[in-house]
Amino acid sequence: MKFFVSFFFICLLSCNSNNCPSLNSKGYPKNIQINYLVNDQGNLGSINDFLNYLQNNKKVLYPFYEIQDTLNLDIKVNNIYSLVDNVYFDSLYYDVQRQFGNKKNLFLELDHSIGIYNSTSKKQLKPQVTVLLSGFYNDVVVDKENIILGIEYFLNKENKYKPRDLPSYILERYTPEHMSSTMLSTFLSQFNVIDENDKTMLNEMISFGKLYYVVEHLLICEKENIVLGYTKEQYDMIEENEAFIYSFFLQNELFFKEGQLIKQKYLSERPSTFEISQSVPGRIGRWMGWKIVSSFMRAEKYTLEDLLLEDDYKKIFYNSNYNPL
Repeated sequence: MKFFVSFFFICLLSCNSNNCPSLNSKGYPKNIQINYLVNDQGNLGSINDFLNYLQNNKKVLYPFYEIQDTLNLDIKVNNIYSLVDNVYFDSLYYDVQRQFGNKKNLFLELDHSIGIYNSTSKKQLKPQVTVLLSGFYNDVVVDKENIILGIEYFLNKENKYKPRDLPSYILERYTPEHMSSTMLSTFLSQFNVIDENDKTMLNEMISFGKLYYVVEHLLICEKENIVLGYTKEQYDMIEENEAFIYSFFLQNELFFKEGQLIKQKYLSERPSTFEISQSVPGRIGRWMGWKIVSSFMRAEKYTLEDLLLEDDYKKIFYNSNYNPL
């Protein structure tokens, strides 16, 4: 995902299908603004129409399409226009309309989550959510005031049209049920403070863990495996083997490793963390960071904003008393 900026306790409910409260749509949206451009795109009949559309929405579309100057604007615009002026775009447009056509409550969950965050935070967030068909150019782009969503990425998994440049283990997370968690985690990542001078794996694990924890407690009706980006089977498996995975990190002295290559093995997108087991999914270090942060927060009175601003990972790690052995 690309960002405008560089990306590198109010709610203690544990919700499931039995106790998840219905979200009140009265007064919606309260905490976000919605800028729905999909219908406008259905009326673009020429490149001149597309140029006017770009210009009228320049503030959000230029960063989304990575238009940084006007020197080569014609070439850039022609390349972008080719994504929406082809034989498949109409079908993609109708697929999106069928899947997401009822816009009334499309972002109700996101709106509610931002409200929960704002209820205890000093900095009040009120992002504008711009929704468009990108022609699979980009999925989610953010700055501190905007969330720009290429909504076609989140069509049903079995939809005929899906991005071709992503491996299957990543495509698993491009579904309607992952849309809110993806938008929220991408947006809030801007406010997640990390000590940039510390290069240890544990520092990055805790940073990911903080973000997962916050999103989990904002999306009060979302399953944990969705927030973490795992299938139910993957999540159940790593939870059942938590002690084994933790002992692997201890025995191999991974927490304070600084090499980029070894950090990629445990933190980056991969089909499996082969070093531990073929059945252990990728990004397992991020999951363990979430477990550590969750343990830390059981005894702390941090707001969600406080947690994102906490950059002392050693404080979180040593005060978490995390030990599944």
